[in-house]
Amino acid sequence: MDQHSDDTPVTYRVVGFDELEGAAAEHYRRQRRRRLLLFVTLPGLVLGTATVATAYGTGLIGSETPTCAPIVEPAPERDSFDIQLLNSNDTDGLGTDVARELTLRDFSITSVGNADSSVYVKGAATIYYGPEGRDNALLLQKQIPGSKVWNDARPGDSVQLVLGYGFDKLVSEPEPPLPAPSEITLNVYNTTWQEGLASEVAGDLKDRGFKVKATGNDPKMSFLEDEVAIIRFGPEGQRAAKRLAQQVEGVQLQKDDRTTNKVDLVLGNKWDDLKPASQVPEVKPYVRPAETIQKPCTPEGS
Repeated sequence: MDQHSDDTPVTYRVVGFDELEGAAAEHYRRQRRRRLLLFVTLPGLVLGTATVATAYGTGLIGSETPTCAPIVEPAPERDSFDIQLLNSNDTDGLGTDVARELTLRDFSITSVGNADSSVYVKGAATIYYGPEGRDNALLLQKQIPGSKVWNDARPGDSVQLVLGYGFDKLVSEPEPPLPAPSEITLNVYNTTWQEGLASEVAGDLKDRGFKVKATGNDPKMSFLEDEVAIIRFGPEGQRAAKRLAQQVEGVQLQKDDRTTNKVDLVLGNKWDDLKPASQVPEVKPYVRPAETIQKPCTPEGS
């Protein structure tokens, strides 16, 4: 560096880039390229980072979500477990009506009643089950749209169905055929002067597959002067009565308030005989097609 005396002023001149030569010119060229690259790259980098962060936040990109489908398995038989049915809403008789429908669909209803006043089910129904009854609850759930299942750790494989305020109706199903003779239990009663007539007709019905419980004179002491016969039945026995009526020409149906599905064939003074077997449709017990249930799955890694 040149030495200057304190009395000699130092002067500077601004040198233009085009005046630089050699190493100095190359140094300043590199500096200008770096500044330009930073000016162009930095905003793009910031924008790209924000875009990626947004994509992760909204789930557009990221780790793959574990997926699985419900497990489909054969369902248990409808009559292989017991159902306790309770009604928790304000519709009188709803429990009885639903129980009757489920019974017609081959479910086994062991009791019907009203739920405790402290029980409130807002939805269609809740089905309570224990460790051994999960499959049974899932099968019953298919009958009631909007119903839920709940594991309350009860013992055994029975389930409890509690109807709620959101209940509308059971899922639609084709009506099964009438019961076969082997599924019908009846009594045969005589109102005529012919002794032994009830036993005779009962024997013929047994030969056709019916189950006869009792025979004898009519306990109600009816006098059927102009009738061939009547079939007495309750709400549970209407389908059985229709099947039995196929055996007798001119029979009349008479509904009463009995609570079982047993029916009575009451012979009148116009009685002649059963229809010829060749004129009666031959039927066998209905076999319900196999069903399936769907079990919820647990995704791998969850």
